Amino acid sequence: MKLTLGYTRTGREVLLPTSRSPVPENFINWTRGDHIDAERILREHGEREQDPETNSWCKRWAKAHRELRKSAQRVKIRGATEISIKVRGPR
Repeated sequence: MKLTLGYTRTGREVLLPTSRSPVPENFINWTRGDHIDAERILREHGEREQDPETNSWCKRWAKAHRELRKSAQRVKIRGATEISIKVRGPR
């Protein structure tokens, strides 16, 4: 059974965690904004959750989205730098 906790700004579902740790490969096409929204949704749900196991999982997943957000940001910066180099050409 899947329980949707909320949606990201691009419409992706944020589901109640059903395992201890997320699989990063499931979030390959997520944007930085998606990760920000998912982190917030999971953190807020974890704060309200009465079940200690689900509370722990929500916190762990929120932290994973924070790390994925940071890695998504690094890739975009690198990509933008490569594009600017190609547009300007060698000097």
